[in-house]
Amino acid sequence: MSSFYQPSAELLRALGFAPYASPPGQVRFSRASACGQETIVLYHDAEVSLLEVVNGQILYSFQGRLASEAEFRVLLRQVNWEASIPSL
Repeated sequence: MSSFYQPSAELLRALGFAPYASPPGQVRFSRASACGQETIVLYHDAEVSLLEVVNGQILYSFQGRLASEAEFRVLLRQVNWEASIPSL
């Protein structure tokens, strides 16, 4: 059986995401973007969703499973989301 990767709360916080209210079975983290809000949803079955709200419209950028942190960071760059941790 394959194991799947989900980003940790610590990594998401370091990327500027904050915990957000979510229904049972999922955990959400959101951050403001230049044109709206970016949200990452972690599901208990190891799926991940990236959602973006722009001008009041919800865009589903991705939903699926990831193999590694490197794949997660590539995915963020592919949907034009910041993927590096800001320096202090």
